[in-house]
Amino acid sequence: MGYDDVAALDGVDLDVAAGSVVSVLGPSGSGKSTLLRVVAGLEPSASGTVFWADEDLTRVPPHRRRFGLMFQDHALFPHRDVGDNVGFGLRMQRLPRAEVERRAGAALARVGLAGFDHRRVHELSGGEQQRVALARAIAPEPRLLMLDEPLGSLDRELRDRLMVELRTLFVELGLTALFVTHDHDEAFAIADRVVIMRAGSIEQYGLPEQVWQHPATEFTARFLGFVNTVTLGDQRLLTRPDGLHFDAEGPIPGTVADRTFRRDHFLLTVTGTDGTRYEVAATGDDMPAPGDSVRLAVDPAGAVAFSQHDHAESGPDLQGS
Repeated sequence: MGYDDVAALDGVDLDVAAGSVVSVLGPSGSGKSTLLRVVAGLEPSASGTVFWADEDLTRVPPHRRRFGLMFQDHALFPHRDVGDNVGFGLRMQRLPRAEVERRAGAALARVGLAGFDHRRVHELSGGEQQRVALARAIAPEPRLLMLDEPLGSLDRELRDRLMVELRTLFVELGLTALFVTHDHDEAFAIADRVVIMRAGSIEQYGLPEQVWQHPATEFTARFLGFVNTVTLGDQRLLTRPDGLHFDAEGPIPGTVADRTFRRDHFLLTVTGTDGTRYEVAATGDDMPAPGDSVRLAVDPAGAVAFSQHDHAESGPDLQGS
């Protein structure tokens, strides 16, 4: 799958187990939304196949795949009320009016909007519109629900609340879902499995805790916040900011260059004597200030090791991501 001889998807092989939620995570341009559109049938695939169980859907048009799709911008019909929006897919199935109204009402109740049937779309908050879009997607009881950055337009507090509600809803309904996002918190909070994509290919696929704690490649590590490179003897380690701590006996000398407050911790930038810059997450009352000389130590549980060869292969891509 590609555009102008550039592969948008290359060698992607992904199985989604029935009743599971898979988050597809990656930087802009990694191919995650293209993957969703190919599965939905909205993008033709130059090669490869899309199967549901033993059924080949590669040439089946989108409306016959029985998949649901929810976008970031909601795509609600402004001239229709909430009930008509939610019942749209059901009407396309030519169901009786009474059945459409019953199932639309049930879907609204599922997302916490019981009794909203006759509200106008413009009367709703952003979060309520998002719930209406979700109700519309689940009302036809799709065998696969696909969500493309569904929470991207919402503020942080609302996103945090809705991602918990989404996870609960998916489990209650036993939904099979593909959830595309660039947000780490969303991906790991919602998913049973996480896919990390890079340049149209799958970089890593596994349980959320495995991917988060044990990134298999330097690209995945960098993308998931392992921003520090620490060289100790013949070891080359990557750590997150909380994988370094201040220690008077630590092996890494440096000077605090900057300090900023980040709600529940301070983030300090430390410049090593060799010019290397480190980000350190720290808490407590005795906090070093800019200009202070410090020493750093590595928390082994918060570090992953990669060779110089890994660095040479992944470096240019990381700069571009």
